[in-house]
Amino acid sequence: MIALQNLLKGTKARFLQLEPHQHDKMAGTVSHFPHIIAASLVHQLQKMEQTEPDVVRLAAGGFRDITRIASASPIMWRDILLHNKDEMLRLFDEWETEMTCIKQFVSEQDGEKIYEYFQQAKAFREGLPERDKGAIPAFYDLFVDVPDHPGVVSDVTHILAERLISITNIRILETREDIMGVLRLSFRSDQDRVSARAALNDQMYETYVL
Repeated sequence: MIALQNLLKGTKARFLQLEPHQHDKMAGTVSHFPHIIAASLVHQLQKMEQTEPDVVRLAAGGFRDITRIASASPIMWRDILLHNKDEMLRLFDEWETEMTCIKQFVSEQDGEKIYEYFQQAKAFREGLPERDKGAIPAFYDLFVDVPDHPGVVSDVTHILAERLISITNIRILETREDIMGVLRLSFRSDQDRVSARAALNDQMYETYVL
């Protein structure tokens, strides 16, 4: 282990030493099982599309974002889940218990418990580290308000290119005549996003991070 750390110290990597069963349990919870949930949501949408074709149009925004990891390699995830079978089965049981709990709150129309359920999740989620690298790669998105003018997308990308800031993905979220549109720019790192925001603000573009 020490030899490996010495070999990789030039990469400024941070090391976390775990026993195999610890790794499988933690990775199962924060990486493997979320991929299953994302894929299952996509399957649910696909089935609904057969009777409600317009549902896909509603899935173009937030739904697409929260299921982004469902686009990962099927071969890789088949092998991961089979290799981590015991932890996956344990997590399925825990998930069924969790869904039964919130299902009961809804069935009983218990508004207070529903509120507490989401409030606790919100508070814990907001306390998670923002800058540390986790088991699932972080997405560094920047949203840019743009006017309905020809060439505005080229102008934005040109500004960033001049600063040697690379964009990993660009998407137009809103484009209707005579209103502001929104670009969602994705970057490899938080530093790239910070630099991009400064560059665009210098050119009088309104930007924000969600």
